[in-house]
Amino acid sequence: MRQSWLVSLLLLITSAVVTAAPLTVLVGQHKPPYINTANISGYEVELLAEVISRMGYEPVFVFVPNARIKSLLEQGEGDIASLQPVLSNETGLFYSNPYIRYQNIAISRSDDELVISHSSDLGRYSVLAFQNARTVLGPDYTDMARISADYRETVDQQAQLKMLLSRRVQVLVMDRNIFNHYRLQHDSNEHLTIHPLFSTTLYRAAFRDAEMQRAFDRALLSVMLDSWYQRLQRKYFGEENQTLRHNLLCDEP
Repeated sequence: MRQSWLVSLLLLITSAVVTAAPLTVLVGQHKPPYINTANISGYEVELLAEVISRMGYEPVFVFVPNARIKSLLEQGEGDIASLQPVLSNETGLFYSNPYIRYQNIAISRSDDELVISHSSDLGRYSVLAFQNARTVLGPDYTDMARISADYRETVDQQAQLKMLLSRRVQVLVMDRNIFNHYRLQHDSNEHLTIHPLFSTTLYRAAFRDAEMQRAFDRALLSVMLDSWYQRLQRKYFGEENQTLRHNLLCDEP
């Protein structure tokens, strides 16, 4: 009898694990060290997977251009929209605490001796930025991008560094961790100058369901208080540079 009871318990536990409901996450496209679509890995992918697992779900990732993530969620696609900037007066969706931070920088070739101390200075040069940069880097940057004669954005961030080194563009705007990742892959001895123009950009996850958003925040806090969180940062960035504040008191209905 006891053996039969144990077998039934094991079957129940196994069934619970196997039938964990899937949760579809809309994330950006290939962007190491944050997202690697080749093997479904990267800092952001592994962080979100851990949070969702602690929520009791099975994460399923769908890779789409950053510019389409939010609109797809609003149209009923997926359950979670990743990488949503902290903006004001947003309605219709429910937003988590920030789960990831980007430190964007401007980069130029040192021998060009460009004078860049403010976003508006970029308007004098050819600039290649990451997709959606004009919407997240502040009003001065937005104005610069609007009136610049040679401003572009791209989803292919590996191509950004190649274009700078081949002198096809004068300035890049991209995240420091992404820049460091691709810089290590190039043999070029070209000296580059970092222009620290921007404050840290925080990103949240968006949901159509308020309870799911609160569950995400609780699971995110659990991850942030775990040493696993620091180990993940060191794994992908070689340092801990993702310190974030979290609202410890989740708003319950």
